[in-house]
Parts: sequence; C-alpha cells; structure tokens
Amino acid sequence: MKIDKNVPLPKRIANRVNVGPLPLKDLNAGDSILISCKPTEQDRVLHSVRVRLVRFSQANKDFKFSSSKVEGGVRVWRV
Repeated sequence: MKIDKNVPLPKRIANRVNVGPLPLKDLNAGDSILISCKPTEQDRVLHSVRVRLVRFSQANKDFKFSSSKVEGGVRVWRV
C-alpha cells in the first residue's frame, strides 16, 4: 500500500436535516407527534429523529420512545 501526500479532503456534502425543536419532555405515555416531511426525506428525517431520541433517553432515563415512517412524515410515540 502506498502512502499519498497532499491529497485534499473532498468537500462535505450537506446531508443533514433540521427537524426543529421536539417537545419530548411534554409528551406523556401514549402521546405522539408527527414531524411532517416529503416522502423523499423520510429516511433522513427518521434517522435524525432517532439519534435525538437516543440522546434524550440517555439523559432522561424515564423516557422511552418509538418512531416510524407514516403517511405524511415521521411519527414519534412516547411509550
């Protein structure tokens, strides 16, 4: 394997999705929220939301969530 020098990094492609603030602390068990998005954006939005849910749940151990793609966007349930 050859070591290359002075090869520039590729420009980062913006693939992030901003879903805005989520009222996770305000959800009671059985409540849900719909994050509206286009069908072509659902996979990226779902991934972004799931990352936020994991981080929130790690900091708030009493909160458990489920999320899924649904017609019209992505839905998050507090379980």
